[in-house]
Amino acid sequence: MLAITTADNKGLEISLGVEEIKFIDALKTMADLRDNRGKRHSQAFLITTFVFAALVGRSKVSGIHRYMTNKIDWLREVTGYKDATPVSRSHLPRMLANLDWLALSCVITDCFGEQTVQMIQDEWISADGKVMRGTLKSGEKQAIIHAVSHESRIDVAQARQVGDKSSEITVMREFLKETGLEKAKISLDAHHCNPETMTQVEQADGVFLIQVKENQPKLLEHCRVLAEQPPLAESIDHDCGHGFITTRQAHLHNLQLSDIDSRWQHSGLRTLIVMNRETFNQSSQKTSNETAYYLSNYLNDSKQYTVKTLASAIRGHWSVESNNWQLDVTFGEDRVQVGNGNQAQIMGKLRCFAMNLIRWSKTGTKNFQATIEKFTDSPEALVSMLEQVNFL
Repeated sequence: MLAITTADNKGLEISLGVEEIKFIDALKTMADLRDNRGKRHSQAFLITTFVFAALVGRSKVSGIHRYMTNKIDWLREVTGYKDATPVSRSHLPRMLANLDWLALSCVITDCFGEQTVQMIQDEWISADGKVMRGTLKSGEKQAIIHAVSHESRIDVAQARQVGDKSSEITVMREFLKETGLEKAKISLDAHHCNPETMTQVEQADGVFLIQVKENQPKLLEHCRVLAEQPPLAESIDHDCGHGFITTRQAHLHNLQLSDIDSRWQHSGLRTLIVMNRETFNQSSQKTSNETAYYLSNYLNDSKQYTVKTLASAIRGHWSVESNNWQLDVTFGEDRVQVGNGNQAQIMGKLRCFAMNLIRWSKTGTKNFQATIEKFTDSPEALVSMLEQVNFL
């Protein structure tokens, strides 16, 4: 087994399992931090039920509790927990709050790690933080860092950010190191356009693609000046959807470290992509234009291949934003009010896991809402999907 484990407050493990084991059985081996006198309810059954509930559109604690209560006989039958009893409404949030993030991460990756490790090795990965907006206590802002495959949209790894004073920038750097993503092909937003993050990826022999905006004014101005020169190569593509026709034109420029501030000298910066987007709104008959600048340490011998590769990766970065949108809109994450930070993050992790299960099964990934409604109307379809991905 190949494993990388972090400290508890950044918990994550990536592993390659040598034996295939059903997730519901692996849960029985998960560490249980409760006192033995308080183990009336199985945490494995609770986690299983939460995933079932998320897959039929239940997001709030009350809805999950009602699902567990109303479906208890059926849940006993399909999970094999013959003696399981519903957790009370008052005790349910306490049980969720006491689940161990790292232990849960280990179980998930023991069962599904082989797929995600392969993605990290082969595909572009986009990473970004998502604030758990339902956390109530001030000064205890909770966020989850998500790393998502551009191609499959699988959420390959997560880490936690805790507290208003914590910085996503430093948490991201630790996350990249602990997961090995610093050695992969990683795309980040402008928040992470800084020499330390770029140098970390460069020295780990990874590849980065990061947008530059006004938070780095001197570097951005240099990019604008460089963009006025003839490009080394360019690519263009068009797409039409949702009433919009978009044309994207990418220009490749060579960036010389000697031309920018000395603090960037170890960053590996060598490539600038200038992305011009023209969008025509078929409804209003209006056209809008946008220019964005992206920096990378990637440069292939073929400049045409370089510009096409990075232009594709720029579009693919939105996979993490797409997943965050699905978590909020389809799985109702932002509507859930939670007073305990660990509970909010555990629930967020399990929702993300539920969405991954659908993607792994390749069932209804084009319309998550339709898939959830199908599972609601046809419990047999839900069970079939979970058996397909070795959850049951």
